[in-house]
Amino acid sequence: MEQFVALGIAAISGAGWFISKVFGRMRHLEDRIDRLPLEYVLKQDYIREMERMNDEFSQINTKLDKLVEKLLVK
Repeated sequence: MEQFVALGIAAISGAGWFISKVFGRMRHLEDRIDRLPLEYVLKQDYIREMERMNDEFSQINTKLDKLVEKLLVK
């Protein structure tokens, strides 16, 4: 009889732990979903930023090419 009491307490504890983990994960997921509208970027803004980065990288490549040409001429 004592074994059944211990088994029942263990089962209730385990179920409580499992349920708290599941609800904790769900709460974390809900928090991430709630932040989505704040982190959203318009497609036009994204394209504009990518073009700006591409231009900057092109300028860097041009400067590096000029530097390499100067080093090779010497």
